Amino acid sequence: MRKTRQQNWTRYNPRMVKGQKVVCVDDKVEPEIARLYDKWISKGTTYVIRDVVLAQNRKGEWGEVGLLLQGIVNPTQSIAPFQERSFNSERFRPIEDKTITEAMEQERYAEKSS
Repeated sequence: MRKTRQQNWTRYNPRMVKGQKVVCVDDKVEPEIARLYDKWISKGTTYVIRDVVLAQNRKGEWGEVGLLLQGIVNPTQSIAPFQERSFNSERFRPIEDKTITEAMEQERYAEKSS
């Protein structure tokens, strides 16, 4: 059975959070998509997540996990809800950060205790 995109997200992308450091692993972009952004990402570059948002895929369907990155501010979409254009989280991998890891573990423990 073939894995869906959501299953791939769960397996290969641990939860990403605001303030977390990530590295770009995929900066390929078609020219028609690049024109929608003022600044594009670069493979191998480390970024800090400014926010994690629900985003649209290339077909305009909602459900993609988008990242807004510190130091990069792009134009808003031309359709409602007019949010800033984000980058697909699948283009990034987390950089191990003990502080973030500990915070996420405490959050999981708190959820289990509830």
